[in-house]
Amino acid sequence: MASAPVSIEQVLGHLARRQHLHPASRASDVVRLVDDIVALHATDPASVVLSAWARVDGFERGALERAIEEQRSLVRAICMRQTLHVVGAAALPMFFQALAERHIRSEQRQNEKVLVLAGLCGPEEASARLDDIETRVMLVLGRSEYASAREFGEAVPELRASMTYAEGKAYGGKIGIGTRILYLMGLRGLLVRARVRGTWRSTQYDYAALSRWLPEVDLGALEPAEARAKLVRAYIRAFGPATAEDIQWWAGFTKGDTRAALKALGPGVVEVEVAGLEGLHLLLAEDLERLCAVTPSSEPFVSLLPSLDPYVMGYRDRRRFLAPEHHSALFDRSGNAGPTVWVGGRVVGGWATRKDGSVVYRLLEPCGEEERSLVGAEARRLEEALGGERVAPRFLGPLARELARG
Repeated sequence: MASAPVSIEQVLGHLARRQHLHPASRASDVVRLVDDIVALHATDPASVVLSAWARVDGFERGALERAIEEQRSLVRAICMRQTLHVVGAAALPMFFQALAERHIRSEQRQNEKVLVLAGLCGPEEASARLDDIETRVMLVLGRSEYASAREFGEAVPELRASMTYAEGKAYGGKIGIGTRILYLMGLRGLLVRARVRGTWRSTQYDYAALSRWLPEVDLGALEPAEARAKLVRAYIRAFGPATAEDIQWWAGFTKGDTRAALKALGPGVVEVEVAGLEGLHLLLAEDLERLCAVTPSSEPFVSLLPSLDPYVMGYRDRRRFLAPEHHSALFDRSGNAGPTVWVGGRVVGGWATRKDGSVVYRLLEPCGEEERSLVGAEARRLEEALGGERVAPRFLGPLARELARG
């Protein structure tokens, strides 16, 4: 039985605090932040930094780097929808058993096919050849704590091979064998992207053996069903009220997995009706009273969130905070979010940086004078934090591309 309807304003107010976007709810440190919002998107390394900057009081990029590379309380891992995220190291068994474990076999079969297509072996030899390549990769890390993709390629020449896909098609091209094999080894929990090579915006990493990098982490500590239930609970705490469809899309689960996880959580999850949104939404029972007590903020607040921010990417249906007519301007054709401007918990525009390091934006929704002033101040604050560096996200909607060109 659903409770009395709550308003979208209550939902957005509740989530602004849960996501540490309201000024009164800023996180004290980046490790606590990641624990509270489950994960930070890391497909684009700059997004990790900028998502944390928007949520942590006095954010310092060095603190994030230390948490990943020195303290090792955070770790880069292949998680939701088989993409790279930064998650809590202690939670890694949950992510591995809930998400990675089910994809390993299919990825391994694909890699065996790739070895054959690249001319490295015949079909009957592919499984043994893949095992041999992985063994030699791990031997490199037996001699050194870290190694780059280039260094692996020097020791294991097969990693330097490539194959052509979709020949003659506009989307076709070449893919390196090493890229796929290192990805599979990360998915299997053998390798971890330990250190960034180059600047904080770089996508090049030094790899380490996960067993040496995080020796106290036991990836088999949970059963898959238990891990999926824990992950769904964590998601609902950070993103609820949300629908079962949102959960399934965010995690990359099947419908059956989603249903089983929700059943395992039992009365700990309740249904709420959100006025103006279709269907029933799910919330932790312990949060119901808190949600119903939310009153709209009398003071406007703003955020500049980067591409692939976890809040923007947390829902299949984003109409709670985004007018449908703006979707095509702010998202690319694959549904990846570009940089967004928020006022009072709603998306009102987009932003970008230019070659001179300036932060520029455009509002797509009408805003009052005070709100426009706050957006301008936040843009200047971000410029100062970037120190003249240009951020060129890998994923940009049409509006951000236009703004970046000037």
